[in-house]
Amino acid sequence: MTKRMIATQLSVGALLLVLVALMESYTGWDTAAQRLWFDSATHEWVVSNELHARLTWVFYDGPKILLVVLGIACVAGVLGGARWNLPPECRRGCLLLLLSLALVPMLLGGAKQFTNVYCPKQIEEFGGEYVHQGVLECRNPANEGRSPGRCFPAGHASGGFALMMLFFCFRSHRARWAGLGAGLIAGWGMGFYQMLRGQHFLSHTLFTMIGAWMIILLVTWALRGFSFNKLVSINICPAVLPRLSRNRNSSCVTTRSPNRIFSFKRGFIMYAFLDAVRYLVRRLLPFIGIYFFAELTELSILALRESSNLHLSLKGLLVSFPVWVGTTMVSCLFSILPVLAYLLLLPRKWHGGRWDRRLSILFFFLFTAGHLFEEVAELLFWDEFTSRFNFVAVDYLVYTNEVIGNISQSYPVALFLGGITVAAGVVTLLARRWLSTIRTAPRLLMRFAGAALLVLCACSLNMVNFMDISEDTGDRYLTELSKDGLYSLFHAFFSNELSYNDFYLTRPDADTVATLAPLMASDARRVGDPASLAYEVAPHEKEIRANVVIVLMESMGSEFFSEFRDDGQKLTPELEKLASESLYFSHVYSTGTRTVRGIEALTLARPPLPGMPIVRLQGNDNLRGIWSVFRERGYDTKWIYGGYGYFDNMNAYFSGNGFTVVDRTVMQPEEITFSNIWGVCDENLFARAIKEADASHAAGKPFFNFVLTTSNHRPYTYPDGKISIPSKSGRNGGVMYADYSIGKFMEEARKHPWFDDTVFVFVADHGASSSGREEIKQGNHHIPLIIYAPKFIKPERRDQPISQIDAVPTLLSLLHFRYTGEFYGTNALDPDYVSRLFLSNYQKLAYVKGNEMVIMRPVRGVHFYRDGQQIGSAEAAKPQDRVKAPDASLQRVLDEGISYYQHSARWREFLKEQ
Repeated sequence: MTKRMIATQLSVGALLLVLVALMESYTGWDTAAQRLWFDSATHEWVVSNELHARLTWVFYDGPKILLVVLGIACVAGVLGGARWNLPPECRRGCLLLLLSLALVPMLLGGAKQFTNVYCPKQIEEFGGEYVHQGVLECRNPANEGRSPGRCFPAGHASGGFALMMLFFCFRSHRARWAGLGAGLIAGWGMGFYQMLRGQHFLSHTLFTMIGAWMIILLVTWALRGFSFNKLVSINICPAVLPRLSRNRNSSCVTTRSPNRIFSFKRGFIMYAFLDAVRYLVRRLLPFIGIYFFAELTELSILALRESSNLHLSLKGLLVSFPVWVGTTMVSCLFSILPVLAYLLLLPRKWHGGRWDRRLSILFFFLFTAGHLFEEVAELLFWDEFTSRFNFVAVDYLVYTNEVIGNISQSYPVALFLGGITVAAGVVTLLARRWLSTIRTAPRLLMRFAGAALLVLCACSLNMVNFMDISEDTGDRYLTELSKDGLYSLFHAFFSNELSYNDFYLTRPDADTVATLAPLMASDARRVGDPASLAYEVAPHEKEIRANVVIVLMESMGSEFFSEFRDDGQKLTPELEKLASESLYFSHVYSTGTRTVRGIEALTLARPPLPGMPIVRLQGNDNLRGIWSVFRERGYDTKWIYGGYGYFDNMNAYFSGNGFTVVDRTVMQPEEITFSNIWGVCDENLFARAIKEADASHAAGKPFFNFVLTTSNHRPYTYPDGKISIPSKSGRNGGVMYADYSIGKFMEEARKHPWFDDTVFVFVADHGASSSGREEIKQGNHHIPLIIYAPKFIKPERRDQPISQIDAVPTLLSLLHFRYTGEFYGTNALDPDYVSRLFLSNYQKLAYVKGNEMVIMRPVRGVHFYRDGQQIGSAEAAKPQDRVKAPDASLQRVLDEGISYYQHSARWREFLKEQ
């Protein structure tokens, strides 16, 4: 294809892209076409979720795996083609196809992060929650504060359209057109399947096809004239390009075609580039080899150990092997990045020298020792959890001191470390001759270009969702074995999720529903899906349309109240005075140890999940929570925080559920008199909270504001001269200043017209000392709950123990709101209220009823407590095996605890807005 033809096609392609974008944004043809695949009566797509689960291997995960395998084959063809005597045309085709498979999905898939276009199934017309907006349109105001769209262009189809590069990989016209047809069929097949699922509009796939062809043309233009045949051009010294000449003693390669100098320059650059790639791969090959050898050895050990539990099938093997190769390759490529950086930064004249050889041996020894240490750790982890690294391992990294202490007492650490050191030394000695090189290194620019290609391959391979693909093996053990441990560790770190059903005691779902039905709002009318346990509360009293301000107080445990202190120090005079004028619950217990856990309890009223709370998990937008009750009544809902709300995903959580976000980024400099790393001081925060309340009141709207304080947090700094304890004096000063700020807030609020019609809720997110990896201590979760509204609520003290998740239903009952909810918390003012507590510490989940407590832990274990003393333990060998408690009373407590936590873990199934 000539240069003019390529330029013409690129121009026409750009014009077509603009035309498709205009039609997508400003016409209704996309929506009209999509209606063909959607049943408006049943709200089902042609390919429903159930059908997709059966077809995913054919149309979704399977094609992705085949493309990955094809890409790996192309890498092998480019790098090993000369050794295997592949024809130059074949090697050139492998290079072209490799670049297409890497660049097309990466560029078009990466564009989805910026286009902000929603999928068909996400928009209102097809049963979703978002308003449709095109790629060229401004963000629709109805979608403000909600999760951005990630559906344009069609990322899944881009891999198929990358195969259109086959048109340029063959010489004969018939083969070329067959290759182009294969790419079009693959791309449209994958794209059309996504359309039938409601995942893409027609324009998304059409745009992707045109964009893929333009990328392919650009790659082809960049490599025009390039061939793997020996160069026959102007003089080139073998020192610069050693592979061009078989005769190392000759000083040059002579030119025979001076009229093809321009073509030679392109060829020379490409040869130099590929020579740099081969050089880097040759230097990194020992590291890659030992990584795969160790992983294969570990896989063999685990497979032999679990041979009695494995249920092998052809489908399982076809899924698991590519997943293992892919995840291991991704982990390996990212693990050798430090060595790659060394090869780039080392001066060219030092490559192959004495110090290069010594440093290479040292790096190889450290790399081998580190990887063997990771393999031993993974074997020990499997021995305890029968799983690859997951969130439990991430949790271990958070609590390093405790974990090191536990390991040193449980395993012969010195023996392990000595064995790893010796093994790494032996491997290094055996590999020493492969670590040395006498080749002259390519120039720095070519090394950087070669390294960029390797990094590009790693990033492209990492875009494949191997974790989802691995679930299709049909066997849990095979699924776990198919994943690389290091890959699983980082996936767990970024996904922050630990599966309850895989690692904790379970019961049949029907039994959990039967157990919970009489415990959750038993006098309310059940609505919707019976399995969801949704209910409708319909009080007889008239609703009180009061404003509500919930103040979540950072680390304000009850231990700071004078009545619970032994030293007589009064750190919280303002809160204690407020408590005497309010409905005061003196024995409330937080669900967890983190602020985000408190946010989860106060907004969703659900028992805690193992691992990270819902605030940190994917898919936490458009949920039904306390905001739903207020938004139905036309309330302004605002999230007000003095720090940067991106921390712990708080802004995304609140904005994704319809809150207006007010954090430090929107505060003006004149509003801030003092700040530290965590945010503005509490006085500034409350001043902004009053300003937001004034704005809602002026607009004639009631408001529900959720405020989070920050001053009672290390480093405990605050403005000087406010309290008797100087700033930076420790925890007591942070507590006293936070209390002082609350007093000033209430004093200022009383001056505003909305004060009398407002309910103020002050509750701590967690206690001050509730973190740790020991067995859960109930006292460390002790927090206050103060509900203040002199016009509506009479002062009263309640001393019975209640859970933090009971605060929401109790507040709604005080307002006499009629609502439909799925809250697990109950009204603590109900005469029939039965106290039960939910406590967690990352992995461990406790359920407390009276003087009895069960603590559930991975893997399917439980400890039984009565009157604070452990009286037994049990462990299930398999999921849903029933464990026997010491007596019938503890058995009932265990069954209730399992039911609460197991049902709560199904939040994605039941909490989404309809």
